[in-house]
Amino acid sequence: MKKIIIGALLGCSLLSTQVFAESKNVYIGLDVTKSSNEFSTDKGGYSGSVTKDSDSSAFKLKVGRLLEDNWRAQVYYLQETYDDAMFDSTNESLSEVGFDVIKEYELSDVLFPFAQVGIGYGWMDIDGYSSSSINEVNGKFGVGLIFKVAPAFEIITGADAQYKKWSDREIGSATIKTTESSTKFYIGANYHF
Repeated sequence: MKKIIIGALLGCSLLSTQVFAESKNVYIGLDVTKSSNEFSTDKGGYSGSVTKDSDSSAFKLKVGRLLEDNWRAQVYYLQETYDDAMFDSTNESLSEVGFDVIKEYELSDVLFPFAQVGIGYGWMDIDGYSSSSINEVNGKFGVGLIFKVAPAFEIITGADAQYKKWSDREIGSATIKTTESSTKFYIGANYHF
């Protein structure tokens, strides 16, 4: 099932990239992020609910398109590494694909504050559970600023509030449920062609 979902998301991303490439308003970009994350885990009656903090860093590759009335749409791939292993002692790396919608507001010819919303789907390999991987779905809201250095080049910075719901894990007869709240800060650049 996981392979079907991942294949469908990657197929949509490739199709979106091909559609975007037919327009002159296409951009590619790279963001570098730093996040503060809080994990809340319900251990199914073993010890109640547990909260754990872990910072993370990531890079985000994106392909987007400028739309009418200062709107944008973009697809992305994100690779995130947590400072602490969250679900086992070996792996702390998350892969994620997603979709963002952005609304810009023109402050001047070069400065554009923006608001964005997005959804994503991620996966991580884990050991010691009934499944060898775990996935998450997420939603986010963010604000930021775009600085248009040149017609084809812009610098972007912002902050997102994100909520993730991780898939349940089984240990013996116990079901472990995990959610994650994050504040993500990023800086990046987009190139238009």
